[in-house]
Amino acid sequence: MSSNAAQARTPDRTPPPLMARIDPPAAQALARLGRTEDVRLSPDNRRLAVAGYAANTCLLLDIKIAHESPTPQIHITGATELTSDDLCEPHGFDFVDNDTLVVGNRMGSVVVFDLPQTSTGSLTLTATHRITRANWLRRIHSPGSVLVNKVDSDGYELLVCNNYRKRITRHRIRRDGRIQNSMALKKRMAIPDGLTKSRDGHWLAISNHATHSVLVYDQRRKLSPRTNCSAELTGVAYPHGLRFSPDGRHLFVADAGAPLVHVYHAPDSTWNGPRPPSHNFRVLPDQTFEAAHVNPSEGGPKGLEIDANGTILIVTCESQPLTFFSVADLI
Repeated sequence: MSSNAAQARTPDRTPPPLMARIDPPAAQALARLGRTEDVRLSPDNRRLAVAGYAANTCLLLDIKIAHESPTPQIHITGATELTSDDLCEPHGFDFVDNDTLVVGNRMGSVVVFDLPQTSTGSLTLTATHRITRANWLRRIHSPGSVLVNKVDSDGYELLVCNNYRKRITRHRIRRDGRIQNSMALKKRMAIPDGLTKSRDGHWLAISNHATHSVLVYDQRRKLSPRTNCSAELTGVAYPHGLRFSPDGRHLFVADAGAPLVHVYHAPDSTWNGPRPPSHNFRVLPDQTFEAAHVNPSEGGPKGLEIDANGTILIVTCESQPLTFFSVADLI
């Protein structure tokens, strides 16, 4: 284990998780999910998508988050298990809008699904768009995390982690179905495994597995395969899911190689230079983590999400499919 990983095993905090009310059908669907990867909320905060990596499924949960009381109230009311021939080790999710989900399949392609309006229990879908190896063999390969980077009246732009090709690709999907592909970032990429941007769009953060660090880029500058990062965040064993706080001053990073989430802080919302975590917190008991710690990069949290109000942090991993925390307890 690297020195980074050894350092990461000591938690600074162990915050209490928030209690969530999960109706029986949704709880049963979560129990069947197996190994999870990404977790993502729809823009309206009403749908929560969880990647069933080993089962080749996507679990779409109906979620209600109430903020009227001092402690947020979370209620998961229903679940739809999505299957498709286009799902092959689904790893990363993002929503274009409330009814359109993008999926990066580690052993397949990047696909886009139109989602059902209501819960149905189970549903088989066919992709409406595909960005496949056959279409772009030299560039896209082993797609993991995906990020809807820009949306306008003509379509949207995706960024995709090509894990084992060690690059980030850019894909412009137009409303008429045309797809334009290009390279976004390549320099120093070493198994990029997570993507997020700040809510103002200025900062792009990428989990870089093989360097045990997170690379942060200023999107106000043009990104190219030769672009250098603005900041490198260290002190994490195997960075995976990550999210900025709404004000852009904190970045939360799930550590797949430890039972921890790390918190990085930029007081002026400017991410420059090298930066260690300001602190970390435990999201799994040691016993639960060790039971799934079959190799140095597994056992810890994978997916990480923050709700639209910026008050709830959601974490997922194989041994603990969903855990909720109050953001106020973590910064």
